Amino acid sequence: MAKTTIVQLMTLLKEKKLTVALAESMTCGLMAHQFCSVKGTSEVLRGSIVCYHPDIKVEVCHIPRSVIEKFTPESQEVTDKLAVSISKLFKADIYMAVTGLASSGGSEGPDKPVGTTFLSVYYEDKLHRLKSHLNGTPLQIRKKTCEIAYQFLLVILQGNSHFKH
Repeated sequence: MAKTTIVQLMTLLKEKKLTVALAESMTCGLMAHQFCSVKGTSEVLRGSIVCYHPDIKVEVCHIPRSVIEKFTPESQEVTDKLAVSISKLFKADIYMAVTGLASSGGSEGPDKPVGTTFLSVYYEDKLHRLKSHLNGTPLQIRKKTCEIAYQFLLVILQGNSHFKH
């Protein structure tokens, strides 16, 4: 993790007095863990849920099973719904969700190979979405996904309309 990005993000969140809640599937809690590596986490991070298994997405996050069956657990549609649904679990200003394929065994295919990640940020009643294709080991893909998520949120909070990674 490029610690400077998370420090920049944490500084901006504190300056703007904004809080964040997370729904992590593919990252398995790594985002919350990395947030906690920076001083001031308690001012910013409201909570995180690891919703790795589809049943947790349904039972805890209230994603309709039909949506998961239609689009797969690792999809932009499910990630979007996670970002919105955690607003009912946590009181925060920003809701960020991530799903994806860090290794084989999920819903990978020609259009969605291993390394495909989906990110959704629900902020000020607007959904911001990002799909990435990453290479590396499962841990490398998870770490890169976190870094991209922090960069993406920085861009959103700075009011930029375009994001490149």
